[in-house]
Amino acid sequence: MIELPWGLGRLDRRVLFPLIALDLLLLVIGVGYGVAVAFDPSVHWPPALRFDHDWGLAEMLNYVKWLVAAGALALAWRREDALLAAAMAATLLVAVADDAGRLHEQGSIALALATGLVERHGTIAFQICELVIWAGLGLLCAVPLGIGWRRADAGLRRRAMGTGLFFAGIALCAMGMDTLHTLVGFYWPDRPLLSGAFMIAEGGGENLFLSLLTAQAVGSFGRPRPSAPEPARP
Repeated sequence: MIELPWGLGRLDRRVLFPLIALDLLLLVIGVGYGVAVAFDPSVHWPPALRFDHDWGLAEMLNYVKWLVAAGALALAWRREDALLAAAMAATLLVAVADDAGRLHEQGSIALALATGLVERHGTIAFQICELVIWAGLGLLCAVPLGIGWRRADAGLRRRAMGTGLFFAGIALCAMGMDTLHTLVGFYWPDRPLLSGAFMIAEGGGENLFLSLLTAQAVGSFGRPRPSAPEPARP
């Protein structure tokens, strides 16, 4: 185990290192595809190995990470009767449903068309509506998280903050870098390398932060906390 500072939990080495190795391998393969396409757009690459493919190996590995982390939190809920852990598990399930089901993409298209934003602002309206959908999903999860936080003890809150820190990193890449990637493609369509760099930062950062979150969830919630040693009897 790797102990995090300030009581933010533990990282399970047996989970973290294999996941990071797989992330880096798939990132190298994905970057290789991008470079090959930059030199020859007709290059064929198996969809499963494409870094930006929704059901490619990198994305499917992420789905597994979300589910493993949610399962670890569910175990903590059952073991500790901690509502906060249950709310966190539900939040991760919402995240994997959004990731695998493309909820924010499909929702943003429907919202942009229904509100007429596309006619007024063009295709950039889809990105604006994606942020609105993400905000709505965040509010949906915030209520049970807030209730669970109020009922949690200090130790559980610190462990939850560790998970939240890595979740914030995922959100920064998924929303912040994704928005920058879209804006670069919109305003500088003749700079594919710049757009590709943001795509790598978005996908690679999201994958690495999700590996850290999974290792922290397993190490901090999935395994029973070591009990304090009994005092020596005189």
